[in-house]
Amino acid sequence: MSADESARLAPARPAGARALPAAASAAQAGVRLRALVIIRWAAVAGQLVTVALVQWGLGYPLPLLPVLAVIGTSALLNLVIGLGRPAIARLDDRNAAIFLGFDVIQLAALLYLTGGLHNPFSILLLAPVAVAATILSFRSTLALCLLTIASISTIALVRKPLPWPGEEPVLPDLYVAALWVGLVLTTLLVALYAWRVAEEARRMANALAATSEALARERQMSALGALAASAAHELGSPLGTITLIADDLRREVPPGSPAHEDVRLLGEEVRRCADILTRLTLKPTEDVSSTYLRVPLPALIESAAEP
Repeated sequence: MSADESARLAPARPAGARALPAAASAAQAGVRLRALVIIRWAAVAGQLVTVALVQWGLGYPLPLLPVLAVIGTSALLNLVIGLGRPAIARLDDRNAAIFLGFDVIQLAALLYLTGGLHNPFSILLLAPVAVAATILSFRSTLALCLLTIASISTIALVRKPLPWPGEEPVLPDLYVAALWVGLVLTTLLVALYAWRVAEEARRMANALAATSEALARERQMSALGALAASAAHELGSPLGTITLIADDLRREVPPGSPAHEDVRLLGEEVRRCADILTRLTLKPTEDVSSTYLRVPLPALIESAAEP
């Protein structure tokens, strides 16, 4: 068989054989930092727009310097993280949880300065939990839920006045308690539901990667079987010539000659090679190693004594 035929018949490595497992392992390796940085920039932009609308659009008095300081801290931290690490960097589960935990604390600080649970934007505390539930482990998601519940409880008890023209409206304590219960329950339900859906998606992706890898191995085995069958077919012709020569030598060498046993052994080995090639032709992927377990005794003794 020529080199060109060997190259043509050699099993090509499927593109998905390594790409999908690599993608799966990459997905499990951590969260892409760039995605979290972009989400935080969007949050900072939304907070600035909201502050500008409330302060100058609606004319509601805000503690402007503390609010801008909290927003500026988030933006500054985003700049430091974005410039300090490459765009393709990934955060492990623990660091990603800390990243989102800071967002929860930052939102809680803004709500503390602007009315606590009386502020209608208090529902935004659920956003980091929803993000965490889709990308983090159950343990990290649960930790972030507890931090969010602690923040909700804090701003329900301790807060600055709600920005309001004139006298601040007084909400009944029962209504505030109902807000607290609703936010806590929604935090737990959103986290549980989002994590469950994301976990099912991750399992499906892993199953798809494993199936694709198994199919790639089957394609390789099929190509290898075709290569073995072709090699057996190509080797049949020279092996037939060796068989004829061995038969001629056996007839020409006298039975009492020292070379008679070698010629007889040569004929047996040639026939054994022919049997192996026949099996490769019929069942290319079958294991033929058991054939080599049966060795003629003279050959075994000579092989052992030769060193």
